[in-house]
Amino acid sequence: MQNLYILTGYTATGKTELSLEIAEQMNGEIVSCDSLLVYRNLDIGTAKPTLYDLSRVKHHCINLVEGGENFDVNLYIKEAYCAVDDILSRGKNVLIVGGSGFYLKSFFHPVVDDIKTTFETENFIRNYLHNNEIGPLVDKLLKLNNGHVDIDLKNPRRVISALRLCMSTGKTLVEMNKNLAQRKSKFYAFNKRTILLTRDGADLKQRVYLRVKNMVDTGLIDEIRSLLAHGQFNDNNKNAIGYGETIKWLQTGGSVDELVEEICAHTLKFIKKQKTWFKKQIPINGTINLSQTSFQVAQTLIRNVFFS
Repeated sequence: MQNLYILTGYTATGKTELSLEIAEQMNGEIVSCDSLLVYRNLDIGTAKPTLYDLSRVKHHCINLVEGGENFDVNLYIKEAYCAVDDILSRGKNVLIVGGSGFYLKSFFHPVVDDIKTTFETENFIRNYLHNNEIGPLVDKLLKLNNGHVDIDLKNPRRVISALRLCMSTGKTLVEMNKNLAQRKSKFYAFNKRTILLTRDGADLKQRVYLRVKNMVDTGLIDEIRSLLAHGQFNDNNKNAIGYGETIKWLQTGGSVDELVEEICAHTLKFIKKQKTWFKKQIPINGTINLSQTSFQVAQTLIRNVFFS
């Protein structure tokens, strides 16, 4: 059985630099598991690997489509599977790096059905999205699910995705999840070794602030102005953390410090959700707290978990 090595963790824990070191040491290539890195030109706000990073280790599943194009987990699975097959065919190891929920879960469990949405469904959703009305879509989703759904109803992307499934199939999310659980992940035949990177609260909060401040200082606002001018946003990525706040800031005004503060607040809120998600959704073989472990020791621990 062939191996997939997975390095994941919360936002701002320090996955990038560690992944580069580990990939070099294990004769590996990186398969990105980040739902925003697939978009070209969304660079600063996604903390995309630099040209230097890419020169050190070959990366897959980044810069796949233009920012205005639609991309989903089903397309990601196809791209990731091709990348894994390519890497292994050349005798190298696969290091999967990132923490986007469904993208990461797809390596362990089935996450999508092969369901084609109907014209009526798309037309219904489009009519409300045109006026940025999420409320009626939430109401429709709840009505189709007996008044309760186990998703974040404040997340437009999740609401729209769930509504597409329910309207196109006539089934509730619970019914579809039961059917989905009976299927196998496309990667079921691989042995997975997974490490979760964490940090202590105060350390993580400081790293989030420095990360966001650096993004803003190095051109995030200009990047987003350019993306808006060239129509390089879709309904999903325009609401991503860093992008959604900056778009709103450009419309309403305010100080740069206020923008940084709002992005930080939303990032920390998202990290709180990530912590809960990792506990429930994927099997972890080892956890490393980088606030309490040196960079060098962390590398040794990762190798031990991967190759034990």
